[in-house]
Amino acid sequence: MKQSGLIGFCILLAAAIVLLQSLPVQADEGMQPPSGAMTSHARHSAWIQHTQSTLDELKGKLNLSPEQTTAWKTWSDGVTKDAQRQLEQEKAWLDDKAVGGRPTIDGPTPERMLRGIERLRGETKWMQQQLNQLEAAQVRTKNFYDALTVNQRTIFDLFWHLLHHRVAGHDDGGGMVMGSCQGEFDGPVCGR
Repeated sequence: MKQSGLIGFCILLAAAIVLLQSLPVQADEGMQPPSGAMTSHARHSAWIQHTQSTLDELKGKLNLSPEQTTAWKTWSDGVTKDAQRQLEQEKAWLDDKAVGGRPTIDGPTPERMLRGIERLRGETKWMQQQLNQLEAAQVRTKNFYDALTVNQRTIFDLFWHLLHHRVAGHDDGGGMVMGSCQGEFDGPVCGR
């Protein structure tokens, strides 16, 4: 794999991991990913509203006790803030891209190399920010997860697993992930 392809793959992988906390909100068939045609405000509202809807669905499935509500609030507020942060970072990236335009492939080799170095430094900085956000999200998730019962952990794990597969495109088109919910778990995540 060429270095530029590897870097692009790493960036996409990092983005997918970080967005695991907030991207599953697009798993419902009725919700389309934000498009360039939407206004920034409309896209922001749809993203946050759908994140909240997904969190509400999960909360209902978990059937939390009153003692678990503080842990839920801390975790779910973090997920919502991550979704907002992702929108802000996307906007900043689009603004930078619009201002900088597409780098030319012409020019002396040292200048092209310098532009490549600057681009890689920017991508490295972005990846470090994504890593920091993922680490913070992992701490919040672990704290919340520790407050759950064994059955709630199973529901939580399956809920995110199914949403991850839908977002990743491993859906059979009918809203059910191929091969999931077969066998041991017949519960609220699988709709049985």
